[in-house]
Amino acid sequence: MANDLFKRQLSSYASVHRDWRNKATHFVGIPVIIFSLLLLFSLWRFDVGGREWTVALALSVVAVLGWMALDLGVGIIMGILMAPAWYAAEAFAGALGGPSAGWIAFIALFVGGWVLQFLGHHYEGKRPALVDNIFQGFIGPMFLVAEALVMMGQRNDLADAIGEGDVTVR
Repeated sequence: MANDLFKRQLSSYASVHRDWRNKATHFVGIPVIIFSLLLLFSLWRFDVGGREWTVALALSVVAVLGWMALDLGVGIIMGILMAPAWYAAEAFAGALGGPSAGWIAFIALFVGGWVLQFLGHHYEGKRPALVDNIFQGFIGPMFLVAEALVMMGQRNDLADAIGEGDVTVR
């Protein structure tokens, strides 16, 4: 189900995400960062065929299609997770009442999510994967789904890519 590119990228990502504390911070931080980006991109609207769309919806569709191209099963789950996240971000953007409040919420969530990421990497003792390869930012959310599936015994084909190597504890 997973293509070779995804397995290689997943393996690279997993190599700097072995410590359970790092994984825990990522299971919170990555969704917060994604939500913050959806919130920000919900502020920009455009018209197509007489219907108003947001950049958040357009980017969500592109991201899910990209995830599905890398691994159909993980990509479908990502789509299932992205739909309510997008909807919640759109609703939250509307409830905030304006762009300035949206920007403030975005900054708070985005910075908070990254603080969690860097805290996790402090425990790991390794720098974030996207420092060396920006594409790893696209793989991170997939890693969370793949990790959960492997832990539930559902995707043994991804277990080798994720691996269980040595953990550097600080």
